[in-house]
Amino acid sequence: MKKRFFSIGLISVLCLTSLFLLSGCGSKLYDYDLSEYVKLGDYKGLEYKKVSVSVSEDEVQDKIKTNLEEKAETKAIKSGTVKDGDTIDISYEGKVDGKTFDGGSADNQTITIGQSQFIDGFTDGLIGKEIGSKVKLNLTFPKDYSKEDLQGKDVVFEVTINSKQVEEVPEYDVAFVKKNSKYDNLKDYEKSVKEDLLKEKKAKAETETKQKLWETIVDKSEVKKYPEEELKTTEENLTKSFKQTAENYGYEWEDYLKAVGYTDKEFKKTVKKYAKEKVKQDMVCYYVAEKEGLEVTDDEYEDYMKNLMETSGYTEKTFKEQFKMTIEEYCDQEGYRTSLLLNKVMDKVMDYGKEVSK
Repeated sequence: MKKRFFSIGLISVLCLTSLFLLSGCGSKLYDYDLSEYVKLGDYKGLEYKKVSVSVSEDEVQDKIKTNLEEKAETKAIKSGTVKDGDTIDISYEGKVDGKTFDGGSADNQTITIGQSQFIDGFTDGLIGKEIGSKVKLNLTFPKDYSKEDLQGKDVVFEVTINSKQVEEVPEYDVAFVKKNSKYDNLKDYEKSVKEDLLKEKKAKAETETKQKLWETIVDKSEVKKYPEEELKTTEENLTKSFKQTAENYGYEWEDYLKAVGYTDKEFKKTVKKYAKEKVKQDMVCYYVAEKEGLEVTDDEYEDYMKNLMETSGYTEKTFKEQFKMTIEEYCDQEGYRTSLLLNKVMDKVMDYGKEVSK
């Protein structure tokens, strides 16, 4: 299975045109007089509600439980009984009229009860049996079986249940904490878990606040006229992005559109609508950045691209093999430099903003 690097959800991406930190579709640097194209809405002194966050003891314990489960190890055991849903290791030999047949035997095969493709009665016949036991199954091939010479034939399978796989979740103790953190006692570890959860909640709350402020700024801004070149480039890059996504997941373009419920005409219409909203947001972003002297340096952008690639589990070579382009080409196409600039813009908007009580 190919690694996921971005969402393939067409509708969710295209419909959320006011989404904060839009990354899509390769904006150019708007280095001309933006006052001719857009009337900027107020971005200073905007009010936003003070948000308080807290973390309960139950949330801490739930997070610790999740941490333990993430460290679970799969082990093969040779005791217990087979249950529905178990993954087991078996060896078996099948005979028709006392003779073995092609494809009817295997050693150390891993199967999951209830999910494996065997004839009716095979996996059900193993449920409740002891691990390590030998089981004799008297079954019949279906009349429409894929191999004609076996259709409707009685078959006897002798099955040895070698082992079953179980996930062993580690105990929550000092040994676990020492092995999986920088702490040597439960109290400090739990304190760090609570602090991390608190940071996550604060970051989420701040992002939601910035999103609302950004939507307000964009809504209050007015487009005087659209730069045709940017509209065209945005439409082309958006289309290119989705066609690349379809290819990455093995879809022909027409099949991909059907899968997400679009005709080619509807897709193009939606792209044009989205492109206008995207270009408007880009112009507002760059206009505020120009007024405030904000920019994304080449070093910042290069560090971002490097981190994006590494955290997604790619090297330059494997990235290019999957996406048929370099990380630089991909990030330019997706407009990630604009996203970084928007982060700076919204930090400045927050600095100018006024926090008010609920």
